[in-house]
Formats: sequence, structure tokens, C-alpha cells
Amino acid sequence: MNFSWAEFKESIQKFWGKLSRPQKIITVAAPLVVAIALISLLIMASNPSYVTIFKNLSDAEAGEITAELKAMKVNYKLENNGRNILVPEKEAAEIRLALANEGLPQGSKFSWSESLDKMRVGETESDRRLRYILGLQTEIENALTTLSGVEYADVQLAMPEPTLFAEQQEDTTAAVLLKLAPDTQMTEDQVRAIANLLSASVEGLQLENVTISDTYGNLLSDVLKETDSPEKMTASQIELQNQIEENIRKSLQSMLDRAFGHGSTVVRANAILDFDQVKTNIETHGPGAIISESHTSENTINAYPGGTVPGVDTNVPGYEAVDGDGIVSQSEKTSDTINHQVDKTTEEIIRNQGDIRRLSVSVLVDEDKIGFEQLPQIEAIVEAAAGIDREERGDQLQVAALPFDKTNLLATEEALAEQARKEQMRRYIEWAIGAILALAFIFVLYRMRKRKVQEDTLQLEQELQPVPLAAAEELLLAQEEAEREAELRLAQQNQKT
Repeated sequence: MNFSWAEFKESIQKFWGKLSRPQKIITVAAPLVVAIALISLLIMASNPSYVTIFKNLSDAEAGEITAELKAMKVNYKLENNGRNILVPEKEAAEIRLALANEGLPQGSKFSWSESLDKMRVGETESDRRLRYILGLQTEIENALTTLSGVEYADVQLAMPEPTLFAEQQEDTTAAVLLKLAPDTQMTEDQVRAIANLLSASVEGLQLENVTISDTYGNLLSDVLKETDSPEKMTASQIELQNQIEENIRKSLQSMLDRAFGHGSTVVRANAILDFDQVKTNIETHGPGAIISESHTSENTINAYPGGTVPGVDTNVPGYEAVDGDGIVSQSEKTSDTINHQVDKTTEEIIRNQGDIRRLSVSVLVDEDKIGFEQLPQIEAIVEAAAGIDREERGDQLQVAALPFDKTNLLATEEALAEQARKEQMRRYIEWAIGAILALAFIFVLYRMRKRKVQEDTLQLEQELQPVPLAAAEELLLAQEEAEREAELRLAQQNQKT
């Protein structure tokens, strides 16, 4: 069926006039929402995604690369104050290869191999040594920039010329300047690792001659001079102490939270550890043990009538002499030594480092949730769980009930509730928009189907209407006329043949 513009406009006006106000709103809003969604998808699809091809570039390197990208007519973006360069993801590989072909980024400002592998005309040994120092500085800088948290490193080496006399030889020194990433702090172990790296890389460099600082003016190498202090705790010892305190706190906090609920108690633990290594040797002897025993006995007999006759015969031991008067002399001596096995016990005791020397635990409870009559029970439970030893170690345990400040807690709860309400409202709005779009689509289909049914019905009614008599006669005459013309044409064709 062919409609003119006037008829089409009139049908639209009739259709619009039959709609109610909500139907009019839905009819207008649904196509707009669909159009906005399609336009947004097209815009998102037309904007390419960017990926980072270079990070943490220097200003000179970033300037050279951006100039080359402009010459290549490549779209790019800058991040991190121009230190990161991003390009379209689809072209990233080709751009990287093209820049590499142009020698960008240049990387090291001093090539180690190119500096030392070639001999230059007129170069002295001092010149070659200078190139060696420059190359060594650059290689150490490149090694330091690979460390986590280090964005930039500058190394200055002072290596005096060797002399013939050792007492006149000056010490080698090194100065390192580090630019750290935001919110990054160098630990003591990292500072010592950097100092050991320089000491092992530079000939004659001692640890005490290494100075390390950052761009904020902090002297990081102070920790190298404090390592010999017996009272200073090392990083590993501090970490062990923090770990023990945190384990005790978590154990007690989880137990109290399970009993009284989260936020009703606060637990803090402070542990003083003993890092002294004590070695004790104990040697024990059995009771009454005799190490050595010696016995000596002597027996002398002299017999003669009428007294002793002085002379040699009477003074020689074991000599018997009988004279004519019947005098007899005899001497006997016995000596023995007895050695006993010593009953000895040796015991060696080495006390482990890191034992708890003193432990202090504080527990704060909310008096609005926990009554004062429960404090003794809490104290007894915490004392047993934490292993408090008041007698030998002098540990301390304090349990107190105070009203908690719930301002931040209430504000957090309100913020969470508000966020939940907004999330729920957003979900309802999404469901409503989806339902409206579905209803609009169903309504449009219903209207289109209804109009099709009406048109088909009207056409069927027109076809089934009885043909008027005059029209039927005219139709019959027209058919007869057409038959006669067809017969005439057929006869003419026969004559020609």
C-alpha cells in the first residue's frame, strides 16, 4: 500500500493522540536510552586502548622519544610527570621496534665495552684509568636502578692513583645518591647490600668509606657505623620482636573477639627479647672422690746385749751382723701408691637467642558492653593464654574497662549503610530501566502487530465485498473485448505465416 506524506503524518498524529501520558514518555525515552547506549559503545570502540612501552625515563630520554614519535606521527600519552610513555596497544610492538632501530632509548650514558675495548691514539694510562672509572660508575648505577624502589641512582667514585709506599696510599671512597619511589623507604639490610655491592665492585673500597644518601637529604649509610654497637638491634631482631608481639596480640584478640564480639576489646603486647648468647660449661665431680693416695711404712729392729754398739753395722738398713758377743740388727721399709678414677660429669648449656625476657600485655574492654564483674575472668584467661610469668620474668598484665569512642565507628557504619543504600538504589534503577526497555519493546511489537492485523482485516473485507452490477457488466464487457482482440491478433499471425 502506497501512502503519501500527508497520510503518513496524519496516521502518526492519530497514533500519538491515542497514547496516554505514560505511554508517550516510554515511547520517547526508550529510543533515547537505546541511542545513548549505542553512541557510548561506538565512542568506546573508536577510542583505542593505550599501553606503556617505557617507564621511569629521564627527562632527556623522554624528550628524545617523544620527538621521534612526533616525527613518526604516532599518537601517544604521558604519565608520571612525563616519565612514562603510552602508545596505542595495536601499534605498540611496531613502535617499539622502530624506536629501537633509531637507538632509543639510549640506556647507559657510558658503554663499558666500547670504553675499554678500544685503544685511542695518544691516550695515556691516566686517560684509560679515567674511562675505566666512568664505565664502572655507570655499570654500578645500572645495577642499583634494578633494585626495588630505586628510580634513579648516581654513583661517584674517588680512586686515587696507586703509590709505591703503602702509608702514603689514600683510601678509595664512594658516594651514592638514590632517588626512591614514592612511599618507599630503604631498610637497613638494603643499605648494607648496596654498600657490600660497591665494596665488592671497587678495588680497595672499604665499607666505612661508602656514603649513601637519598634525594631528600637523608644519610642512609649511618646504619653501617652502628652495626658494631652491642645495644643496637639489627633489622632481623626487630622483625623477630615485632612478629612475636603480633602473634601474641592476634591470638589474644581472636579469642576475645570470639567471646565478646568484634570491636569490644583492644589488645596490645610488648615483648623484650634476650638476644645474648650464653654458653655454660658445668663440670661435676662425684662425692668423696680421691684423685691420688700414697702409703709409706718403715720397721727397724736392733737387738744386742748390754746396749747398742755404734758403728757402720748398726746404721746400715737390712744388714745383719753377728759378732762374737751375739749382737743382731734388722731394718724393713714398705711404700705403695693408689690412683682412683675420677667421677666427673661435664655439661654444656647454650641458651637460644630470642627468648622472651619480659612480656607486658594490656587489654582494654568497652565498659558499655562488658561489665566490671567480668574483668577478673578476662585477666585469668589472658594470663594463661599469653603465658604470663610474674614471678621469674616479672611479666605484667593490665585489664581495664573504659568507654570507647564510637564516633569513628558510627561514622563508618553510616558510610557503609549509605553506600549499601546507594548500591541498592542503583540496582533498582538498573532493574527499572531494563523493565521499561522491555515493556517499551513489547509495546512497540504489540502496536505493530495490532496495526498489521487491522490492515489485513480491512483488506480482507474489501476483497469479500460484493461487486456492484454496473461494475460487473463493465468488467464482463472488458473481458469480451480483450478476448476479441486476442482472437484478432491470432488470426493476423496465421495470415502472415
